[in-house]
Amino acid sequence: MDEKLLANIGLNKYERTVYWTLLKKGELEASKLSQLSRVPIGKIYEVLSDLNKYGLVEIKPSRPRKYRTVDTKIAFELMYKRKEEEALSELKLLREAFAEIERQLSSGDSPNHVKTIFWPDKFNDDELKETVNSFFEDIEHEICVVTPSKYKPGVSEQYDDSMSVFSKAYLNLAQRGIHVKILDSHSQLLPSIKEIVTSIEDESIKSNVQKFMEIRILETKHDFVIFDSKTLLLDIEDQVDTGTSLGMTQIHDESYTRRFKAKFDDLWTKGKRFDLV
Repeated sequence: MDEKLLANIGLNKYERTVYWTLLKKGELEASKLSQLSRVPIGKIYEVLSDLNKYGLVEIKPSRPRKYRTVDTKIAFELMYKRKEEEALSELKLLREAFAEIERQLSSGDSPNHVKTIFWPDKFNDDELKETVNSFFEDIEHEICVVTPSKYKPGVSEQYDDSMSVFSKAYLNLAQRGIHVKILDSHSQLLPSIKEIVTSIEDESIKSNVQKFMEIRILETKHDFVIFDSKTLLLDIEDQVDTGTSLGMTQIHDESYTRRFKAKFDDLWTKGKRFDLV
């Protein structure tokens, strides 16, 4: 069997590797499984927990604990039924969203000045840096960022690969005296920013970054960015290759953006502070 087929049932890179290893090797301890699959030991328990929730892996109550795959015929049937229920639920939400959009359009509540920006098929770091900086250059006071749980390490290779560029861009904003508020769901952004901040030798620069940048942790599915409470950026997810972004929708409409700013402020109060140093 081609391991890549496991991506079609919704498993991310780490989950595919761990599950494939268990299918081939049989019952294993977590440490041995980490070694064989080359998934970091710091991630292996989280991955196994997720696979267990999917019904693909079961835990043998032994000392130490061992993990094994559930009979595929049973596991896949249960997984299919769960996915079917989720799909029906998502279709219901989609229909409700369509109805809400039509309501807002009919009441004149749709946003003005909407622009869609599509990413190139392939980005090198310089091109991505130039694009991100062009987004950020007009910010005057504040940027509010929400990164959803779908961007946890290993879930989106595209997002993981871009984090060093975004980290530097956020830090540059803080050094300019722009308030940077990031609400993060334990994405790769956190260690990336922390690594850069701790490497800063000039204490005045480090102090300025800490003054203008604040990060809080909150598990959320929300995914948007706000510039100066005036401009809203919404991610366009690739529905063929989920976890990959096709581009951004940019909305310049203060009244429309205020709704998202109110949502951000509500989420912000629920977040737990993340220490940069």
